[in-house]
Amino acid sequence: MIDISLIVPAYNEAGIIVGTVGELDAFMRTHMPGRSFEIIIVDDGSTDGMADRLAQLDLPVLHVERHARNLGRGAGLRTGFAAARGTYVVTLDSDLSYAPTHIPRMLAPIEAGDADIVLASAYHPQGEIRNVPFVRAKLSYYGNKVLSAGVRGQLHTLTCMVRAYRREVVERLELVNSGKDIHLEIIQKANMLGCQIAEIPATLDWRDKSRAKRVGKGRSFPLLAMSGTIVSHLVYNYVLRPGSMLLFPVAMLGLVIFLGGMTLLYSWGINTVHLIDEGIFYALYEGLRGALLNGVLTLIVIGGSAFFLLIFLAFYFQSHQSKKQFEELYILLARTNDRLKALERSRNIQN
Repeated sequence: MIDISLIVPAYNEAGIIVGTVGELDAFMRTHMPGRSFEIIIVDDGSTDGMADRLAQLDLPVLHVERHARNLGRGAGLRTGFAAARGTYVVTLDSDLSYAPTHIPRMLAPIEAGDADIVLASAYHPQGEIRNVPFVRAKLSYYGNKVLSAGVRGQLHTLTCMVRAYRREVVERLELVNSGKDIHLEIIQKANMLGCQIAEIPATLDWRDKSRAKRVGKGRSFPLLAMSGTIVSHLVYNYVLRPGSMLLFPVAMLGLVIFLGGMTLLYSWGINTVHLIDEGIFYALYEGLRGALLNGVLTLIVIGGSAFFLLIFLAFYFQSHQSKKQFEELYILLARTNDRLKALERSRNIQN
């Protein structure tokens, strides 16, 4: 059994992949001596000759998994997870924007029994960001703020790929996402299974060799370039915690109804006082009638707000019910999958 599996999904990284493999190999041998490890590069259908560069490397710890075509980061991670043989699994960016020094720091809480998954968090209060364009950094920061609300602020960075896992967790997670949303899917499903998720403060450093490539054509319009990611963050926030996105419109509609009602009550009271000499019942009736006639617009606003409030409340309860049903179904499927794997292992041992 190998101790540590390092998984690096990569697409068209011929210019840096040899350096990445060499840096990881040197770090593990120098800073983590005595720990057996493997480096798994998942070539996600590269067309720039990266496969040929990797084939030229004579490195026993290197294993290359290749997709016939580009399938996405999520597919790359799932392939890497399936190929990993280590007791602990670490996933890393192909350009090592998070330096290899994060590897032992992420593994420490897992080996101490304090966590099942550890995230490298550049947005942790003690984290750091270097050489990342300001606008992109801020968009990513606030995007993770939105997602953090979905897990009640327990985590600061939910979108980073640099993580460490206990092998048992990787085997239990049944993942389906092929894109970048797999990072959020992992957290969502790990929470359902009761896994302990922790994070360490990390340093995100865009190195010169990858900075221009990463910024690309989206440099002039970073908001447009990241629009899909922003929408995805909002959707996952709703999935993780449905009430968080509905709380604001429900509160605003409730406030409108309250203020409109108070306005009508005030008008009724003023009218009643002016007519009190005509008799209390007459004053109350005519005061209410006058308030309603003069407050037609207020009544329309209150009625419309009440209508939409009921719709939002219906969405709120329905989304919570759907979330509950999904979690119960996923847990049931996970338990079934665990039993099937146990039976398969038992059969293999007998054979």
